[in-house]
Amino acid sequence: MYEVPPPPAYIYTFSRTPIAGIVKFPIEKEQIDAPYHQLTCTDQDKATIHEIVITVADHGKFSLLLKKSHLDQLGVSINHVHPLKFLSTIFTSPRLKDRMYDIFSDYFKRSSFMDGLTPRLSREADKGRLQQYAEDFATEVNIPVEAVNHFFRSRDWENLVRYLIKQ
Repeated sequence: MYEVPPPPAYIYTFSRTPIAGIVKFPIEKEQIDAPYHQLTCTDQDKATIHEIVITVADHGKFSLLLKKSHLDQLGVSINHVHPLKFLSTIFTSPRLKDRMYDIFSDYFKRSSFMDGLTPRLSREADKGRLQQYAEDFATEVNIPVEAVNHFFRSRDWENLVRYLIKQ
């Protein structure tokens, strides 16, 4: 049996992680404490959110599997949007709100949707960046702030979305 010699000292392996994933840049205080109405959600972001929701609602499972890479790219392009702004974009649009019923009626679509949303909401909750926006978010989507606070405290994100669909 042959033994493989150790690699020469001059060969290095590099991580595929981009430098931005290694270097942590501090978040400016203004971004952390920004009022709800100043959270970023541009018209292009809103158009992307519309495209995601309508595509998921209007296509079947097989078609969505074929569109997965495109939908993933769309998701990455709005990753900077706060999840509450993402939800408010959906639930302040009657067209998108109706489509959410279609998404939540299908286990595959609902699971995929929540797989993208749940970690983002949890991450913001861990940072303490949900509760500060509860009142403004509730006002924007026209629900009682007590309901929002209940879902925030229990971190019951799926039932938060179900509640928003029913309102």
